[in-house]
Amino acid sequence: MADHITLHISRFTFYIFLLTSLLMPQRSVFAQGITATNVSADYSFAQRMTFHVTARSDVDIKKAEVVFRVRNGAEKRSAGTFTPGKTIDAVYVEQLVGGVFPPFSTVTFWWELTDAAGRKVSTPMQSIEYLDNRFAWQDVVEGSLRVRSYAGDPAYARAALDVARAALPRLNQELQAPLPPRVDIYLYSSLEELQSALLLAGRDWQGGQARPDLGVVLVAVPPGQGALAQMKRDIPHELTHLLVYQATGVGYVRVPRWLDEGLASANEELAQPAYQLALESAFREGQLIPIETLCAPFSTDAGEAQLSYAESQSLVQFIRNTYPDGIRKLLGAYTGGATCSGGVEQALGSTLGALEWKWRTSLGPQGAWLALANSVGAWVVLAIIVSVALLPFAFARQKGLGSRGAGEQRGGR
Repeated sequence: MADHITLHISRFTFYIFLLTSLLMPQRSVFAQGITATNVSADYSFAQRMTFHVTARSDVDIKKAEVVFRVRNGAEKRSAGTFTPGKTIDAVYVEQLVGGVFPPFSTVTFWWELTDAAGRKVSTPMQSIEYLDNRFAWQDVVEGSLRVRSYAGDPAYARAALDVARAALPRLNQELQAPLPPRVDIYLYSSLEELQSALLLAGRDWQGGQARPDLGVVLVAVPPGQGALAQMKRDIPHELTHLLVYQATGVGYVRVPRWLDEGLASANEELAQPAYQLALESAFREGQLIPIETLCAPFSTDAGEAQLSYAESQSLVQFIRNTYPDGIRKLLGAYTGGATCSGGVEQALGSTLGALEWKWRTSLGPQGAWLALANSVGAWVVLAIIVSVALLPFAFARQKGLGSRGAGEQRGGR
């Protein structure tokens, strides 16, 4: 009987112990782990970006690294500066001089922390827009379009948004490209301020006021009289670059400059008379730039660059008029990896030289000869011209010799 009572007491004690254990507060790994607060970043444009984190643990935190990247680019991992302890304030400063981050991009970052017990924690991802924060930007938004400006009245920014909204479907009628999920248009009030922003960020400003991979357009349009006319030229031009990128993706780097800039110039809502004047003058003087040269980035010389744009625009218009669906076929060829000349052969069934010959001929009768001179050399063309000029004399001499020979034969009989 005593044994039986002892067994019941033992079972009763076990159940009490089990129940007490279940009801007692548990010290879970979450309560004991690392807790991070005050995760933030701030920057001075084209100077430095500073990442911060405050964290605590029940044992010393030994390691704190910040990981950051721009969009889907490569990650960079850097150790923060702090004094190891149960509570830390870690800081990492990334120097931005020379263009570490593309301007107007989004930087994603997080911290990875490790304590003396070997426990690790990663903070949630955060992002910060890397803008030219020398200016106070204000937004006008409609759907996927956002116009950001720091000067002028609200009607100024609204006019830019209206131009972009009307231009996008018109521009895309030919390309049939998927539209970017968001398009940001930054309005600088002067060319000097735009140039300084790009140069400070380590970017060449000439011919590069669009960031197609980021869905960003940068234009310099002074507020006031003439602003709308300039918007109708510059905004469709830069939006075309975005759509060409959308149409070609990673193949965008292989799109010849004459095609990319030619499309952008041809899509401007208002024509630029200077282009036509430059084209006519160069054609008249035999100074047109060979199209093969325009496969690569244009010259930084202002006069030569203007002629490059003018020729590219004219050639694109010629392709539009001569080859049905030629533009989309060209972009498809370059998306597939074709070279500048190879894309023309694949899409248009013509060599680049033959295409140039046809285009120059369309400009005027002497265009074909000038194209031939560029392709085979002026001395060869001169030899051909001299030979053609001497043909009548050669025929006359041959005829004279023939007549003399016949007379001699008649006299001999």
